[in-house]
Amino acid sequence: MRRRTCIRIFPIVIIVFSIYSINHLQLGNAQVEDRKTYFDVNRKFSFLYPSDWTVNSTHNDFNGYTEVTLVNPHSMRMKISLLYIPNDPLLDSKTGTPVMPSRALTNLESSISPDYVFFNSTGKFPHKYSVKGYQSASDIVDFEKIQGRPGKMLIVYAKITDKDSLVFSYSESKRTFYKSLSNVSQIINSISI
Repeated sequence: MRRRTCIRIFPIVIIVFSIYSINHLQLGNAQVEDRKTYFDVNRKFSFLYPSDWTVNSTHNDFNGYTEVTLVNPHSMRMKISLLYIPNDPLLDSKTGTPVMPSRALTNLESSISPDYVFFNSTGKFPHKYSVKGYQSASDIVDFEKIQGRPGKMLIVYAKITDKDSLVFSYSESKRTFYKSLSNVSQIINSISI
């Protein structure tokens, strides 16, 4: 009796698993198809982003510095920036030993914090967000730039070479920060250098 029950249930499990797998695969493809690819002018890096978002970029031919800003038309406060920094001063070592991305990230946060009314590094997820194939460090920051407008920021610092870095930052209001985090994670995971 027990064997017959297992034999009857097994095909049902296979069918349910197959339907789930096919639907999941189709959703995954739909997400990729609804994306555009951004290529840096010097082809140093690229990434995928939602097709209805706007991309603005500036590039300095003299020093190779590139800044890319993504704007989500459905959000008033969201800001995503990606900076490629050749000869990043945060990677300069006075001792001759290589600077770890976590140390460079801490120094970056210290240098930008005076621009805010409130800036508190939470220390959350130091290695959760990273640029594939590169030493990275990440942090989530609680901030307030203008009195009464609190927000959250994700900063990902990637060490590309001993001298070059890539900094990804995403900021949004505290209330909606986590709603867009899956889109942001997909952008980070798609970065190719």
